[in-house]
Amino acid sequence: MNKLATGAACLLALAVGLGPSIAGATEGQKPSKWWQSPICKSRVGLTAAQTAEIERIFQSVRDELRAEKAELEKQEAALSRLLSESNDNEAVVVRTVDRVEAARSALAKTRTLMLYRMHRLLSPEQRARLDAFEREQAKLMESPQPPGQTRPRE
Repeated sequence: MNKLATGAACLLALAVGLGPSIAGATEGQKPSKWWQSPICKSRVGLTAAQTAEIERIFQSVRDELRAEKAELEKQEAALSRLLSESNDNEAVVVRTVDRVEAARSALAKTRTLMLYRMHRLLSPEQRARLDAFEREQAKLMESPQPPGQTRPRE
């Protein structure tokens, strides 16, 4: 695999693996900032300068991400209402679906570009360590928990 393909694969892994933790969490949960987690910073070897620059990148797109997420939710709600009305006008449904998918695409594009900018700040070794850390965290989240116990968030 050439360097460009490897880089693209790493970026995609970051976008998929970290996207939910950055752009939003489940209802009622505050999104985590992996770059501020002491455990993640230690494992990845983030410097104070890298952490500050990653935070600056996040802050620069935070409002845009929120606005795009709100627009997506608005368009999804409109589609849900339209579908529940059993509207026979398929052209209206098609236009509404197009608006939902355009909103979803705009949000994904903004998030992916943000992650790309963050990714460029890390060395190849740091990206590998971050990827390993995220895989480890995903395994922890997938493992069954005894009743009454909660998983720590990183």
